Amino acid sequence: MRREQIRYRMRQGVYNELRSVELIAAWIPYVPEREIRELLPGQLDDEQRHYQLLRTRLFGLGEDPDAYRPLPEWQALFDWLVACRTRPTLEKLAMFQFAGETQSCEGFEALIELAQDVDPETAELYRTQILPDEYRHAAIGRKALSLLADTPAAQERARAACREMNEKIFAAYRAHRARVDRGA
Repeated sequence: MRREQIRYRMRQGVYNELRSVELIAAWIPYVPEREIRELLPGQLDDEQRHYQLLRTRLFGLGEDPDAYRPLPEWQALFDWLVACRTRPTLEKLAMFQFAGETQSCEGFEALIELAQDVDPETAELYRTQILPDEYRHAAIGRKALSLLADTPAAQERARAACREMNEKIFAAYRAHRARVDRGA
């Protein structure tokens, strides 16, 4: 992986972490289940800290993290997630904390592996400061599923929410890939 690709992913990470703060803050008032609601402020703090860590690292590399403009499809994905705040907790947390954060963990693991030889300081930042928190965030989704997906109907709603999230993520990637292939 080239250094520029790593920096691009870090700039996107700054955006993702900031939008994650926004959506969790929007969701907290709509999570009536106390044992789950109590976990979300910790995640909100983590996401804010990740935002600051990535911004600081990019500044240290001579980059302007605020110059990043998200792909329209990625912005739409986060707008949709924020708008999902009134959906049942099971669905929200299946979508973001379970499906989304689990995929983030896998993506960060791959980034760390690929960046190790090119930018070991950034790889270490992800390995020690970001990835452990992301595992905890995915665990919030697993906890929500174990508490709330207690009937076959609830389990199907959780599966449907995960599918919906994955379809939106894949649609964003497909649109981006088509734009790259067109040279736009």
